[in-house]
Amino acid sequence: MDELVRVEGLSKVHYAAGLLKRRARVVRAVDDVSLAVRHNTILGLVGESGSGKSTLARAMLYLDPPTAGSVMIDGLDPALLSRSQMRQFRHRAQIVVQDPYAALNPRLSIASSVAEGLRNRGFPRRARERRVAELLEMVGIASRRARDNPQQFSGGQRQRIIIARALAMDPRFLILDEPVSSLDVSIQAQIINLLLDLKQRLALTYLFISHDLNLVAYVSDAIAVMKDGRIVEMGDAAEVIAQPRDPYTQMLFDNAPRLLDVRPGRI
Repeated sequence: MDELVRVEGLSKVHYAAGLLKRRARVVRAVDDVSLAVRHNTILGLVGESGSGKSTLARAMLYLDPPTAGSVMIDGLDPALLSRSQMRQFRHRAQIVVQDPYAALNPRLSIASSVAEGLRNRGFPRRARERRVAELLEMVGIASRRARDNPQQFSGGQRQRIIIARALAMDPRFLILDEPVSSLDVSIQAQIINLLLDLKQRLALTYLFISHDLNLVAYVSDAIAVMKDGRIVEMGDAAEVIAQPRDPYTQMLFDNAPRLLDVRPGRI
């Protein structure tokens, strides 16, 4: 199966101010990370808080460009793109973030939020309205509510709207950065099932980021384990779960509740 995403030697270095005139301290938030994601599969990225997962996600999409290394997504290397070409890159790769309450502008209707990507893609007004209605229905939000503001929706509904906004760009690759961690458990299951359905329906490819090992094991075709900015283990999901090689991976498994079956059906 063809690779849609390849990352080679990616690093992101921050410089923390030193105390009492000492030199700035070098913080390697992401340290020489390499990974690949095959088309229409899910790579689960798991690690504790502060391990560098979200920094890696932002560096991959050049929202916060890496210090070193290379990224190739759907045949595009963002380091080599002009501003206009970068807009095309943004169409192909999108991110769904953790906090559904902060990710939507409270002053805009959800139709306006979802339509922003369509405007950037040159859709005329009536075509935008039709597509917004289609996208909202696709994620389980009644299109008659398109003119409502985010405050009129629950956290789970807002996350559905954020997913619709990402899909408006017609991406091939989605980074899902802790997409359900702020939601109630019953709502988490609904959003996970939606994401799995959309993956099959639209032939999407996911990088699924979570600290929840159960969840990563459930949704992923392959798993990468991150610690202190580095990938310490990566492989087929079933193999990593059955025979973890790195002591840190084993520790995560030992501390996790009973793992779900690694082949997803419905939660």
